[in-house]
Amino acid sequence: MIVFRSRFIISMKIYFRYPVNFIMTLFDPIMWLTPFYFMGKSFSGSGKLMGFEKYTGNSDFMSFLVIGYMISSYVSTVFWTMGFSLKEEMRQGVLESNWSAPVNRIVLMTSKSIFNFCATTFEVILTGIVCHFAFGFTITAGLLKAILFLIPGIIGMLGLGLAVGALVLLAKEANGIIDITSSMVSAFSGGYFPVKVMPRGFLFISLILPMTYIYDSSRAILINQTPLFSLQKEFIIIIIAMIGFAVLGSFIFMRVERKCRELGILGTH
Repeated sequence: MIVFRSRFIISMKIYFRYPVNFIMTLFDPIMWLTPFYFMGKSFSGSGKLMGFEKYTGNSDFMSFLVIGYMISSYVSTVFWTMGFSLKEEMRQGVLESNWSAPVNRIVLMTSKSIFNFCATTFEVILTGIVCHFAFGFTITAGLLKAILFLIPGIIGMLGLGLAVGALVLLAKEANGIIDITSSMVSAFSGGYFPVKVMPRGFLFISLILPMTYIYDSSRAILINQTPLFSLQKEFIIIIIAMIGFAVLGSFIFMRVERKCRELGILGTH
């Protein structure tokens, strides 16, 4: 708990040291989603997107995108916090001294994410407010139920973040690895389009990824779009994925970290 508290305070001070972070939170959804908004308008007829409705159950294209944008914010938070923080500590030359503390490595990694998840949640709330006035985004009364699906999904993402951190330890590079992995996860999971439109081979990959069911269940609960499977089945998949990714990610990270220590390349960059 001391480690979590210290890491939280450090991350909070860095975040509020740069007020442009808050300002960009207001403008980011506008900049990223406005082109999609007008593209959707150009393909709509009588206010409906018939092709889109065929895949999702309704034609609420912008709400589909806004929810995808919100969940993708958590995906980026996991990857960038847990992966890029390692690269920063390598560059600053403090990784080995930090890790000489009598603290579990997994605790050191996950504790970096606590404040960032809080900041992301605040930013997601602001995104919902901004998009409500800009694009007419609204949700149903199932917010608490959606959070119940999201929390185990975030825990599973932390396991995936540990695996990404292991790649950073080996490759000594963060930006490329994080950009590739986060983009691929969002793309194959249907962050900005229905996964049903993809070719069968890609759809098979999507159905394996647990993130697909986090996006899908959130949209089904919040904006009444048709889910891929029943919500009960999707929740079971998310819970199993949470346990599997947490165990597998921890195992991969600890094995790679031990190997880097044996080779003497833990803090090099």
